Parts: sequence; structure tokens; C-alpha cells
Amino acid sequence: NELMRQGAEDLGITISREAVDEELKSRDPPLSTDYRDAVRAELLAVELRDEYFGQEVPVITEQRQIMAMFLESERQALEVSARLEAGESFAELAGSLSLEPYSQTEEGDLGWQPRGILPGLLATSVPEEHAFTADVGVLSQPVYDEDLVKGIGYWIIKVLERTAEPEQAHIQVILLGSEETAEEVKTRLEAGEDFATLAEELSQHQASKDNNGELTGLTPGTMSAAFDEFTFNPELEPGELSQLSEPIPDDTAATKGGYWLIKVVEVDENRQIEDEDREVLKTNTFIDWFSYLMADPGNRLESYLNDIKILWAMDKATGG
Repeated sequence: NELMRQGAEDLGITISREAVDEELKSRDPPLSTDYRDAVRAELLAVELRDEYFGQEVPVITEQRQIMAMFLESERQALEVSARLEAGESFAELAGSLSLEPYSQTEEGDLGWQPRGILPGLLATSVPEEHAFTADVGVLSQPVYDEDLVKGIGYWIIKVLERTAEPEQAHIQVILLGSEETAEEVKTRLEAGEDFATLAEELSQHQASKDNNGELTGLTPGTMSAAFDEFTFNPELEPGELSQLSEPIPDDTAATKGGYWLIKVVEVDENRQIEDEDREVLKTNTFIDWFSYLMADPGNRLESYLNDIKILWAMDKATGG
């Protein structure tokens, strides 16, 4: 709060003692003066966001009408791209296939967007970065997004040991982000590459990847039903490479990475920003400013309280 107060003062913005007192009295129930600093900081943040930084956010700006869907692999993205070129509906395909929640719910139609809004809606900046440099009406090639989390993964499992009483398993696993990658890894394992090495290099399952891909003492129900169906299959012969699982899809596993298909439908150079979007942009501008204050090594706060002064203040605060 003090860092924000000092930064605001440099911008010529202050909150008077009288304004703080009025705000304390207006609360229901009224607040005591113990809350003075907190209320001052609250009023200051509102003033900075709505008045000072609000002036930096335009009312009218370039916006683009964007369609997008997020798919698990480049192979799938190319297959879907071919279906779109053959005339299938972007909305229908995005609604059934997109692995990013907002684009799936909206059936791929992200609407008219100014810069700065999509990253908050999609938890990634990749579609916006592409859309604001793309040609209108052109479906993109698959655009890789390495960090976006999706709710699907593919297991490769090898059972090393299993007991009936109690029912437990000792296994090795690798979790991959797409069926395509899982098939490639299975081929490499069948060709003789080391399971532990590939798990450490490629697995997205943090609990096992640094332990040779191993999970011990695993019981039914610990993982997903699809996982258990292979691991606790009574006909499975543990430890044989021939019993290495096929890629097992699991919609309870979270993995990173995938490919966007993006199409800019139309561009408007001078479109009015929706009120809700302006509020988001004002907040983003304020947060960027405050983050800069926090990161600036030149900003220091000094406390002039020594132990004697702290004891005196505590004594006064408790009525001593």
C-alpha cells in the first residue's frame, strides 16, 4: 500500500484525510480509524484505475472478429483444417473438438476483440498474437501453443509387479499430451529405448517422471477408470514389453501443449470498445503499472520502528 501511495504521489494523485474519514463513516457498519490505511489504499487504487489509467484506454480502436479452436496435435489440426477447406462448419467442429473451454463453449466464435482481452479469456496470448498480424479470411496453419493446459492426456503404461492380496501394482508410466506423441513414444520403446529416460524427458506426470516413471503401491481407484482397466487387467502378464499399453486416453489428466486453428473473419479499424472490455483494459493497465513498481529495484521502503517503538505502539494499541 505504501509503495502504491508513493507511486501515485509521483503521478500527482493523492487521497485526502477527509475523503478517507468520509469513506470510513459511509461503510455499513462504519469502520474505525484502525482501517484508515487500508481504506486509503482502496480509494487510491480506484482513483488510479478509473481516472488516471482510464484515460489511457481508448474508447475506439482496431478490433478483429476472430474464430479459433484448440486441438491436441499438429496431425489433428491438419485433419480438421482439411475438413474446413472441404466445407465443414467451423462452429460445429470447434464445438465438438476444441480443448479450450471458452472457444468450445462459444463454438469457436471469439467475437470482436481489441488487443488485450483474449489473453484473459483464453489464459494464453498465442491466438491474439496471431490474429492481429493475420490476413482477413485466411485459415491459419496449425499454431503451436506450448503452455496452454488442456483436459486430456495419453498414458503409456508398463506393469512391473502386481499382487492380488492386497490388490496393488508397481508400474512405469509416461503421460503425453497427444495421441500422436504417445504413438511415437510407444514406437521408440518398442525399438529398445529406455523407459526411465523417456519418462524423465517427455512425461507430463510430475509425480513419476523423476522416479524412472515408476509408481509403487498403486491400488484400484487411485487413478482413472481407463488407467485401471489396463493396470489391473487379470489377463495382463507383467513386465513383458509385448504388454506395453497402447496410448490410453484420459480426460481426467491435465497436459500442456496443442495447436490452434485461427481465422480472422473481419477487421474494423475504428470500432467502439465494449464497456466491459474497457474495464478489463483499465485493470490490466493498472496492474502493469503496479507490477513495474514492485519489480523496480530502486523502490525501497524503510521502517524507522525499532524494538522500543514497536513495544510502545503495541502498548498503546492494547490500551496500556
